[in-house]
Amino acid sequence: MGRSGRSFEWFADSSKHKDAMFKMANWPVLRSLLPHILKARGTSFTCIPVNEGVEVSGGTALPFSVVEHFINQAGHHVILNFCPCRRSFDCKDFPVDRGCLFIGEAAREIEPSVGRHVSREEALDHLRTGTEMGLVPVIGRIDFDSVMLGVKPHNRLMTICQCCPCCCLTTALHYASRGVRDIIMRLEGVEVKVTEDCAGCGACVEACIYKQMRLTGGRAVVGQECKGCGRCAAACEDGAIRITVDDSDYIRACIDRISAHVNVE
Repeated sequence: MGRSGRSFEWFADSSKHKDAMFKMANWPVLRSLLPHILKARGTSFTCIPVNEGVEVSGGTALPFSVVEHFINQAGHHVILNFCPCRRSFDCKDFPVDRGCLFIGEAAREIEPSVGRHVSREEALDHLRTGTEMGLVPVIGRIDFDSVMLGVKPHNRLMTICQCCPCCCLTTALHYASRGVRDIIMRLEGVEVKVTEDCAGCGACVEACIYKQMRLTGGRAVVGQECKGCGRCAAACEDGAIRITVDDSDYIRACIDRISAHVNVE
């Protein structure tokens, strides 16, 4: 096993301590430095809501097309052999061997022992089958992945995670400082609304991994830092939460923003 393989084995073990890792981001020195470092390095992630409850205005493409755009643009696609987060927690709800998707020129350097190089069609199928399972795509750039995989340049590698609500590293993100929490940005134009049908059951509160849903006066209320992942709407049996996209330009705006940080061509 090469260096990348050993690095991901280490990451799978260390993921067990995700709560402690994000809490450390509140230490005085890290609290002031980390947001600047992350911003300077171009670290940015976006949740893509893909559940059936997403409503778009007439003629507007569904959010899924953002991810498809980058997969279609990329010349290299690699699917990791396992998900470090799910492996760390021995996930019982989702397949441990369903790994993240990495695309872009730098993905060419990923060791075969870590992930398999696949065709564009296989990458798209991997994305679709994952979302059908209930996994949420989180797309963007993070230099940590490039370092762990031992590839360069860092701005030529895009990460497309398929995050579960039980094991994903970001389930501990709420412990970190605001500057670190902001590395995950809401998709342009997406709004999460609670309707009058809300019965105050609290299912959405349990479903929100970012701790942005709460009950007030017997009704669900969406927090200001909502990431728009759509898990709350998927969990609501009464259909009382709506995920809407009214801006017809949101696809282009999101693609332009992400492209400013990472180039997959």
